[in-house]
Amino acid sequence: MNAALLVMARWVVLIGGLVIIADLATQAIMQRSTGQDVLDQLDSANKVINVVLFSILGAVVARQTGLFYLSALAGLLASLLDAAVVLTASSMAPPPGGTVPVDTYLLLNVAFGVIPAGISGFVSSMVERASGPRSR
Repeated sequence: MNAALLVMARWVVLIGGLVIIADLATQAIMQRSTGQDVLDQLDSANKVINVVLFSILGAVVARQTGLFYLSALAGLLASLLDAAVVLTASSMAPPPGGTVPVDTYLLLNVAFGVIPAGISGFVSSMVERASGPRSR
């Protein structure tokens, strides 16, 4: 179990770091952009990138540990890590239109992290079981 937690923690830091980079890059681009339609498109693209990255996190953690529930935990931890960094950055350089309340941002970020990671981890473990044992 300790080895599985270490694998999960490694992937949380790796994929969580990529999500942080994507969020901060989007925030920096949004600060330089004009027009509400551009801001909405950037926000939508950022959400899609986040969902894809969290889904990859869930599938990788479930595949490497064999425990699909660790993928949801990995999504939770990575989303909390991302929220801490992005909220700190937002307090120093607010995005256009003002900052989102902390509780709303945390809830949305956790939802965008846990749900895709948990679902992809579950699907990955079901595919793994259906395909039979593999050599390691």
